[in-house]
Amino acid sequence: MPRAGTYASRRDRLAEVMELNASGLSVTSIAARLGIRSDYAARLLSEGINALPTASVEDLRTATELRLDRIAGVWSELLSDPDPKVRAQAAEGLRRTEADRSRLLGLWVRPPKDED
Repeated sequence: MPRAGTYASRRDRLAEVMELNASGLSVTSIAARLGIRSDYAARLLSEGINALPTASVEDLRTATELRLDRIAGVWSELLSDPDPKVRAQAAEGLRRTEADRSRLLGLWVRPPKDED
């Protein structure tokens, strides 16, 4: 049976692995930085990812829709800018935002190719 201190150390190590991964390091880099084997770092990372709470698709969709609403609001305000370049960029930004929204809602479909 493992000692009590082993669990605390493992939890600390798991937290370190998750933090380093979140900062963009690869498993190999994490292992080198912590002085552990790559397979152990990968196992800790896998355990950490599996322990993360899951979010419902509807919650994620709602949060993304709110974010897209804020972005669209900014672009909409810029449409009345006196500079024509800013207005053109705002129109393109708004178009991209609405394209993202249609993909999120499952409404985006590629137009059929012309068969000439």
